Amino acid sequence: MQDQKNEMSDGMALQAETLVEEWFNRNGYFTICGIKENIDEIDILASKNTDINTWDCIYCEVQVSVRPVGYISKLTKELMEELKGLTKTSAKLRNEQQIKECAIAWVRNKYETDKKVKLRNRFMLNANWKYILVHGNVKDQKELIHISQQGVGLIPFSQILDDLCTKQTSIDISGSSAGDLIEIINFMKVK
Repeated sequence: MQDQKNEMSDGMALQAETLVEEWFNRNGYFTICGIKENIDEIDILASKNTDINTWDCIYCEVQVSVRPVGYISKLTKELMEELKGLTKTSAKLRNEQQIKECAIAWVRNKYETDKKVKLRNRFMLNANWKYILVHGNVKDQKELIHISQQGVGLIPFSQILDDLCTKQTSIDISGSSAGDLIEIINFMKVK
């Protein structure tokens, strides 16, 4: 049963990432998704030429939950020791300081490790990367505030869906990877 739950959440994560990639593509970005090296992974790298020799480069993580049980960020090693017996993915309520510490560590681990820099540099060497988190519902809004304070732009997944379903683009979308899924979403909105 747990394997089925994991497969369902993995499937939902893949669909969410596909829709976010489609959103970037419709906004003129070239994207690469699911870059992996061992256990390190980057959800989406997106770049768009905005002017001669000027590129808009985005490193995007996608964390979409409809009914969140836990936090986006894991407990730090120090907090696991302090709170004795809790695992790093514990859903136990955290105080403001704990949320802040975990959010800072999450941003560092997700976006700023040497391995992540090397992976990004394979895509575009020494670019000035913006960090973005596309998120669904969260357990505690304070976590998003602390993630944002670390320089990460926040985009609600609902905004991505609204843009995909309502925004007109000059790019031909027939045959796109998420085109059929967007048509289904639009079909449900009409009903």
